[in-house]
Amino acid sequence: MAHSSRRSAAATRRAFSGEPKLAAAGAVPRGCGHLGFDSRDPGQQRLRALLALGIFNAGPLQQWPGTWAMASLTHYDLILSPRRDDLVLITSTPSNVLQYLVPQGKPVGLPGLRLEEARADAFVVRHLVTGARMTVTDYARVSPFGDDFEEPRRVWTVQHDLTSQEHEALVGLPPMTDDTLALLSGLVSRIGLCDPEQRWALGNWFVDPLDRTLGWSRVGRRLWGHGDRWELTWNSFPFHDDVAMALTDPQAGIVGAHAVQGRRGWDVRLGNAVLALRSEGV
Repeated sequence: MAHSSRRSAAATRRAFSGEPKLAAAGAVPRGCGHLGFDSRDPGQQRLRALLALGIFNAGPLQQWPGTWAMASLTHYDLILSPRRDDLVLITSTPSNVLQYLVPQGKPVGLPGLRLEEARADAFVVRHLVTGARMTVTDYARVSPFGDDFEEPRRVWTVQHDLTSQEHEALVGLPPMTDDTLALLSGLVSRIGLCDPEQRWALGNWFVDPLDRTLGWSRVGRRLWGHGDRWELTWNSFPFHDDVAMALTDPQAGIVGAHAVQGRRGWDVRLGNAVLALRSEGV
């Protein structure tokens, strides 16, 4: 019965995430009532929250983590396969994606992220500060890289200590409460989800899988806040309603999160934390 329930949960998860069958099956927690998009591991939560700052700050709206130049990750054909102790990125261009994640001696990439191992089937990446792990692969747990596999070009490895500039960047970030970490890390974990009933879709913040008409103005993103109060502002795809629904979906959402619509947009709440979803100038 337990095996049957886990297999059913994996199928449900895959319907939202688009993961390969074996990847989804390996990511669903054992003996758990949720789909496994979120991790309770403090290191994983912190790593994903830092990724959120790098990805959701870009263009004319950005706060300074936009200089990490990580927003372009959303232009790749990424499928995220979050695990309890790993964040797996599945992409047809793993070598290219790696360049946006791991610093190379210039202010690009997540401060403190390092290449730990280049295997035949994956790049294993480790964050020096949180100890959390990421894996970049072209097909999780199934096949090795094809002929287009390239060795990483000059990215820093775990032998490169944290630099003073990276340390200053990380300690200069605003504090985040535990509830905030859960919200921001959950935002990253759901970046490519699509509701199988076609009520909402996030499309890697790049293209609408539901092919709806869009009418947006200026582009750019800003994710910033302090403690329990954070705001995510953007004027492009995805729809703000869709993000609110994805974070609070009864099956795929963050456990305990709920959304409240107001005059200025949506507030996604978890415990004492609030992530406000806004358009510029609203």
